[in-house]
Amino acid sequence: MAESTVPFEAESVPDMDISAMREQASLVATMLKVMAHPERLIVLCQLLAGEMSVGQLLQGSRLSQSAFSQHLSVLKRHQLVKVRKSSQQVFYQLNDPNVAAIIATLQRLYCA
Repeated sequence: MAESTVPFEAESVPDMDISAMREQASLVATMLKVMAHPERLIVLCQLLAGEMSVGQLLQGSRLSQSAFSQHLSVLKRHQLVKVRKSSQQVFYQLNDPNVAAIIATLQRLYCA
């Protein structure tokens, strides 16, 4: 894992509202678990560039089409992506700007 280049400063952290954190913690933990699988993480990274077809996304995977489709279903079920159908093609795009921000941060920290 890459070492952080940004020093942690306690004064840069806003005051925490523990009750608000409790309300969101389960939701955020579930979202992070869904994102944590390498194949799903790669899909989310690809979708930062914009909408892509299943075929385009599959090109970046080492999985069979069936296994890959299961991962897309997980992302869709947890509303991290949204789907658009056009004729015979299915297109995916990121559904949540917060997910996009997290993925963009991960790319900047670990893929640059």
